[in-house]
Amino acid sequence: MKLFLLINFLLFLTLSHAQKLTSSQKKEWRHALKEMEKTDQHYRVMMVEKPSMDNDSIWKLQSINDSINKQKFVELTTKFGYPSFERVGDGFATVLILHFTMPNDFIDLKDLFKIELDKGNMPPKDYAWWYDRCQKNSGLPIYFGQYTNLKFCGEELRIFNERRKEINLEALIAAPNCE
Repeated sequence: MKLFLLINFLLFLTLSHAQKLTSSQKKEWRHALKEMEKTDQHYRVMMVEKPSMDNDSIWKLQSINDSINKQKFVELTTKFGYPSFERVGDGFATVLILHFTMPNDFIDLKDLFKIELDKGNMPPKDYAWWYDRCQKNSGLPIYFGQYTNLKFCGEELRIFNERRKEINLEALIAAPNCE
């Protein structure tokens, strides 16, 4: 029991001491996120406003923007750590990472994001959303029960909650029709 309490206390200390950023580092992250948001939404907005533009050519251009954003995001995350709202005062990172969810993105980002999660820089909820969407885009079952509107019961709920506990994410609540 003492060992369990000690491990939980050390985990709490680790997770509660995310890498601190200077004012200029926060400013650099916020500026970069605003620029990434502009390029991220440029063609997406265009396609919403003019549905006839929703075609392969425009998606190819959007794909180029997404690749540039991903490269910049990785560069700054490696340099300063993950830009959670709590760390930089801008929540766009959560939206942005959900565009980096193809199989090659998962391979490129899984180690970096796990490190940032372990450091306490990346919120467990962001990590689980990103991870589950990557799973879904690869045709695999979701892992944390995060990227879905479904409610779970029984063994499935227990498994999801065990996985969520491993990354310090709150447990899912059982569906109302569970026994």
